[in-house]
Amino acid sequence: MVDAVPAPAGALSRLRRVLGAPLAEWLAVLLICAGLAAGASAWGWLWRVDSLLYDAAMATQRHDPDVAVRIVAIDDRSLAEIGRWPWPRAVHAQLVERLREAGAAVVVLDIILAEEDPHDPAGDAALARAMAAHGAVVLPVTHGTYGARSAGEALPAAPFAAVAAAFGHIHIELDPDGIARSVYLWEGMRAPHHPQLALAALELLEPATAARFARPQVEPADGWRRDAWLHVPFIGPPGSHPYLSYVDVLRGALAAGELRGRVVFVGASAVGMGDIVPTPTSGHARPMPGVEVHATVFGALRNGSGIHSIERSTVAWLALAVVAALMALMLRAGPRFTLVAAFACALAVLAGSWLLLRGAQLWLPPAGMLAGCVLAYPLWSWRRLEAAQRYLDNELRALQRTGESFGLALAGAPAGSVIDPFRARIDMVRAAARRERDLQRFVADTLDALPVGAMVADAGGRIRLANRQAADLLGCSAPQAQHDALAAMPWPPALARAAGLPAPAAGTSVAVEASTDSGRALLVSAAGLAGVAGEGGGVVIGIADITALRAAQRAREDTMHFLSHDLRAPLTAILTLVEGEGGVPSGDGKNAQRLLRHARGALHMADQLLRLSRAEALDPARFRELAVDMVVMDAADEVWALARGKDVLVDTRIEVGEAQLPALILGDGELLCRALVNLLTNAIKYSPPGGTVDLVLSAAAGGWAVAVSDSGPGIAPEHLPRLFRRFGRVPSAERRDGIGLGLLMVRTVAERHGGSVDVRSAEGQGSTFTLFLPAQPS
Repeated sequence: MVDAVPAPAGALSRLRRVLGAPLAEWLAVLLICAGLAAGASAWGWLWRVDSLLYDAAMATQRHDPDVAVRIVAIDDRSLAEIGRWPWPRAVHAQLVERLREAGAAVVVLDIILAEEDPHDPAGDAALARAMAAHGAVVLPVTHGTYGARSAGEALPAAPFAAVAAAFGHIHIELDPDGIARSVYLWEGMRAPHHPQLALAALELLEPATAARFARPQVEPADGWRRDAWLHVPFIGPPGSHPYLSYVDVLRGALAAGELRGRVVFVGASAVGMGDIVPTPTSGHARPMPGVEVHATVFGALRNGSGIHSIERSTVAWLALAVVAALMALMLRAGPRFTLVAAFACALAVLAGSWLLLRGAQLWLPPAGMLAGCVLAYPLWSWRRLEAAQRYLDNELRALQRTGESFGLALAGAPAGSVIDPFRARIDMVRAAARRERDLQRFVADTLDALPVGAMVADAGGRIRLANRQAADLLGCSAPQAQHDALAAMPWPPALARAAGLPAPAAGTSVAVEASTDSGRALLVSAAGLAGVAGEGGGVVIGIADITALRAAQRAREDTMHFLSHDLRAPLTAILTLVEGEGGVPSGDGKNAQRLLRHARGALHMADQLLRLSRAEALDPARFRELAVDMVVMDAADEVWALARGKDVLVDTRIEVGEAQLPALILGDGELLCRALVNLLTNAIKYSPPGGTVDLVLSAAAGGWAVAVSDSGPGIAPEHLPRLFRRFGRVPSAERRDGIGLGLLMVRTVAERHGGSVDVRSAEGQGSTFTLFLPAQPS
């Protein structure tokens, strides 16, 4: 036998004891998966996965660029024609002049002009004049560094700063994986007071729109400060915005009105310039120029399409809810549905995150929820598999113990299965199934070999089991035919039925006799079965062939008839001849007296045997309604002459209230009266002259009690158990004339009526015989 895997100790074991194994296992898996999902969502443990999913979602988006944006690129062709970088400031001045002439509304120079050119002051002056002439030029601000330390803000040189319309920082946030996905709209030294380059351009073009991204009010602090984090909604791969070559603009090779009213971003796009960053949409080989990133941010701010991240606390609570819902499904679902539910839930999380990003510009990091959903299935399957394994091991042990009582013990695990415990369990299950089939055949063969019929019906009246003897006795083998035959039996009218079959209460039984068309006499009994919760679970029916028993009973009745008629007639004649006229013996000899005594004894014995036989043959189905008080009065009247002859008073009392009269029962009045006469005759016989016999009828629990008390010598305790036996006599001189059948007849009559009889006696204190009879059912 392969031992079960031990249950985990500690907290899980205590939880199992409190909640029950299945619920405790489920709750433990829920806490683990939901806690992981919430923690990963709240603290960003799986940020790399979230970043990959974000990049994949962004790569699927394609949008049109803002029509107000144009990019003038410092590309490789411009470098080839104008010369190596850096170019003279006069070249930039000429570009700004061309842009002013072309009607550009705002010019954003993504070119760092932090220092004056000591070798070309005329060029600096020309650029400053061009910027002043345009009046809407935005220059960049950078975060200066000295080694690894911050050197503060790097503003444009004084000549340029004086004529610039606005400043904007050009910092693009790089995540830990080196991908540019976001920017801060406000940055600066000690306080975030510089807008992002695109926001600075928007403030010049559309101040009302830019007002939605107002400067945050924060307390100054040391160091470089940032605020208003914004995910960049990239509209596509690099080159999604229209590019114009720097050299083409210098030459004026533009379509009429190409730049009129536009916001022109001027920046480097040549690979060697270094101003390029990898983005979610740039792919592995095409980084995006920084100037295009700024142009994309400008379009997002202007159109209100910036991507905002949902608060991590909100994501954590949502992850808890998703995992809890999935675990609730898994608690009731089967293995196949559980797998489908786990994958469906993961796909739903991915789809929901993508739809929020695409439709509402909200980023919901799904990695935590995905981890919880994906981990829930293997964990819950593992715990269920372990629980199933423990249950299987326990059941196999129980099956092995059960089989031992029938001599059908399970075989041990095969030698080769020691290496693979799972195979060992499969082999044990296979052996248990084989043994169960053998056990079923054993039970079926045993039922068929029973000498009586046995049947089982469920609570709906359907025959579920019937042995061969039952089919033979009923003369049919089809379940419906057997049902109809049983339903036609003479069951008591007051008996509850279920679909035509008797339905006695669990633990009770009822029996009837019936005759078949072939002349067989059947005794059919039905006993109620208890269901799992104690309610009715069906009925088991037994069928016995009592044809031979009834034949013996008829022979016995014939014998009793012989005793009562053929034997009593000569005995009566003998008594008549011996006694002569007037009841006095006609002879003087002792033989005549002896003959008279023996004849009377034989006649009395014949009468008692006849009455006992009648009592034993009582049929409760023939009982009729009787008033016990009237039976008691009839019995007292019948013994009046005997009591008067012995000078004994029979005191009859009916101690039953008027509201309880008449005291009704179902029974045979003649035999009940004879049973009371037997008790009264004995009481009168053994009471001294002048004594009193009490005959009392009173109410008892569930029926009526008739007590007969005498004032005779009483009976020793050791002789009381013999009183109600066949031919049971008390060895005393006063009781030698009895044959021991009178009290047996009393007990038989009481039991046939569903009652009982008992005696209380002590030597020298008389005896009291009490006959209990159940009341008539209402």
